[in-house]
Amino acid sequence: MKPLILISILTLSGIVGLLVDPTESLAALSYTRVKIEAVDTAAPSLTFKTSEGEVWTLTAFPSDILKGVQKGDTCSVEIDLENRVTKIVKIDSTAP
Repeated sequence: MKPLILISILTLSGIVGLLVDPTESLAALSYTRVKIEAVDTAAPSLTFKTSEGEVWTLTAFPSDILKGVQKGDTCSVEIDLENRVTKIVKIDSTAP
């Protein structure tokens, strides 16, 4: 009886869905305004500078997210739990 109660509670809270079907990874960290310092499509990796002045070089996964990204671009990036850049969105550098 106790396992059924636990499963019911987990189901109602949505936790079972996360445990059973992790089809979408959640970003562990996101930066909304970074300056691209370097793009290495061979590695594949991305080097960027945060608004706080930190410079990070991380693997890009999947590698095709680097297409169209160039040094000097201002972007928003998402980093997963394995410290990989998983999403890059170019933004207008003149926007506030």
